[in-house]
Amino acid sequence: MRVKFGDVPMRTTFKLILLLMSPLFCGFVNSSDYDWNKVRDVDGVQVYTKKYQNDDIDSFKSVITINAPIDSVLAVIIDLNACSDWVHCCEKSILLLRKSFSECYHYQVQIFPFLVQDRDFILHSKMARSNKSGAILIHMNAVTNFCAQNHHLCQNIGDTSHLIRIKHSHGYYLLEPLQNNVTRVVWVQHTNPGGDIPSWLINLMIQEMPYKTLLALKEKVFEDKYQRTRLIITPEGKMLGLQLF
Repeated sequence: MRVKFGDVPMRTTFKLILLLMSPLFCGFVNSSDYDWNKVRDVDGVQVYTKKYQNDDIDSFKSVITINAPIDSVLAVIIDLNACSDWVHCCEKSILLLRKSFSECYHYQVQIFPFLVQDRDFILHSKMARSNKSGAILIHMNAVTNFCAQNHHLCQNIGDTSHLIRIKHSHGYYLLEPLQNNVTRVVWVQHTNPGGDIPSWLINLMIQEMPYKTLLALKEKVFEDKYQRTRLIITPEGKMLGLQLF
């Protein structure tokens, strides 16, 4: 299976992040990006948190190194049907619109503990690759008016009256290929779930969620279909899609 898409050329991993010029995304890439506070370092997963602007809800950054090629890691992350297998508390994920291999809109339901009302949100995801380093950035941003403007694309979502729609969520996965088919994964995210959940409770959950998610990703990537997936790249370094070998 192969899907074509356009590529955004980048010269370095840092410029790869800087050149995705979403206003929300810019909050992560500035001088305060060095103020992360490490809150967990267990099982090879590091989790950091920091204040995000004037929000009471913290941002998080989590890091893991996986002994698998970047192709396999990418294959898991963009497999929306597998979301509930590895993303902590993800109940389901539905593709709404794929504009290209590198850009899509998808719907996701997130389960919340402690008798808290569950949430849902629609994410706009865009992907870019550095021709020099081979690093891949997947930028994710919540959108609020997608279904209002594309009602026909949201008919398979079902009844969402029991859910609270998340309006503010943005972040990225950065996949960095290392030597010997090893991949470093960095996940940075800020999400305000809205509603009346105490911020201290959300901030506690933030320490747990990326830890469990990246551990599950590390396990999921070794399934046979992901191990046999390869990223198709042109001689010029442009990605064409994923193919199962």
